[in-house]
This record gives sequence, structure tokens and C-alpha cells, in this order.
Amino acid sequence: MKIKEQFCRWAKEYHESSIIQQKCANILVESLPKDIGKTLDLGCGSGRVFEEILKQNIAYSSFVGVDFSSKILKLHKIKEGVKLLELDFNSKDFFKNIDKRFDTILSASALQWAKDLDFIFKGCKELAPKGAFFLFGSNTFKTIHKIAGVESPIYSTEEIKSIFKRYYNPTKIEQYNFKLEFDSTLEMLRYIKRSGVSGGGFGLGFKEINRVLKEYPYNYLEFETILLIGDSK
Repeated sequence: MKIKEQFCRWAKEYHESSIIQQKCANILVESLPKDIGKTLDLGCGSGRVFEEILKQNIAYSSFVGVDFSSKILKLHKIKEGVKLLELDFNSKDFFKNIDKRFDTILSASALQWAKDLDFIFKGCKELAPKGAFFLFGSNTFKTIHKIAGVESPIYSTEEIKSIFKRYYNPTKIEQYNFKLEFDSTLEMLRYIKRSGVSGGGFGLGFKEINRVLKEYPYNYLEFETILLIGDSK
């Protein structure tokens, strides 16, 4: 199943199950200045970042949220000065369709699914002088991948940092490891499917899933994330 199809199919469940994404949004917004001006949120989803902006009383003059799932966008809060666009940041024409510059560009738990992260960061730095991004790293689900004999479908944190530094002068780079506990391995796999964490790239067949169910040694999932904040070069 393609990434877009998965997010659209599980839109409501994604909003209710995205516990780690909520933590990432919270930390990201805590790291922002008190006024972020004209703001663009890439992969805004159901609006976790915007909800945190409201909770933490971060001022903005305008807010544009972009996501490729119309179903998920319907869950996003709408207030004065907020505009939501159904666009895919992986499209080569994406940055041409964003017709203005911003003061701040944000993204939480989305850009790890970029087909070409270099292309994304290069485009972002042209749109806004300030960037703040939170991405999952390849050690997310590392034990599952090891048992199943598959490689992570996403970038390593070292790759992410290296690409980011090509286009931004970092003011903050921090890594966070999270654990999320479950009553059973089956419930854990259901969470992965419905939370959007796998992004359609989990890549396990029937045999691999059975192996994980039999051999997974923990009652928790492993998450590796990285926060990147900087000024565009």
C-alpha cells in the first residue's frame, strides 16, 4: 500500500493513535520563538503542530498547512489566518505551487518519508529564513527490522543531519529516543499500522510478521527521532 493510501485509509485512527507524533510536535513547538510570523507546516496532518502552537501561545501572522491527505486535513483546526492545502511535498512541482515566502517553515514527523530529502531541504530554505523540523530516524523499530531481516525504509539520523547542514546553519540539533509500551506484540503491530508511523513503508510480509510475533523480545516499540532547527544559508 502506498504512503498516501495508508494515511487516507487510517485518517481518524492516525489522529487518535499518533502518541509519539504528539510528543514530537510538543517538543518542536517548545523550541520555537514566541512569534513565528508567516508559517508553513509541511505534512501538517491532523494539526498536531498547530494545536501545540495554540496551547503554547505562539504568535503567528498566518499559517499554511500542507498535506496530501484530504481526509486527514478535515481533522485540522481552522481559525482566522489559517489555510490548508492538499499538496504532496514529494512532487517536483510542489515548491512552485507555494506562491509566497514565509518567515518560518515547520514539519513534525513527516519529512522522513521524503523521496529526496535533499530536494526538500533545498526548497525549504528558499521559502523561509527559519526552519524547524522533527523527523524519525532509521533506528525506529530497529529490533523489528532485525528480526524480520529488512532494512529501514527511512533515512538515518546521520544522513538527516548531513543533508540539513547543507542548507541550514544549525541553532539546535537534538536526538530523542522514545519507548511506547503495549500489552502484546499483536497490539503493537496494530498500532504501527494505524498510527501512520510506518508510512506505507513497513515492508513486512506474512512470514516476517509471524517471525516478529514469535521472537520480538520487548513489550515496547523503539522510536528514534531528531530535532533540527536552523537559519537558511
